[in-house]
Amino acid sequence: MRIMMLRNVRPDIPFFAKPGTILRAGEVYEATANKHGAICGICDNGQRLGVKPGEFVFVGAPKWVLNIWDEVEEH
Repeated sequence: MRIMMLRNVRPDIPFFAKPGTILRAGEVYEATANKHGAICGICDNGQRLGVKPGEFVFVGAPKWVLNIWDEVEEH
């Protein structure tokens, strides 16, 4: 799965994060999803960051993930 970031996303507590843990606006990243459809982008340093609606768009994702997000966007 791939996502494109619409804004920069950094860890909530940067003090505990590894250097380079950021998802940059305009960049495309590999991503993962859990069974509930929560999305994590994989930073260039290999760390995962959770992303929220409005912070990214899907570049490519499995149908089951898109179906979950279609429901989120309708509400």
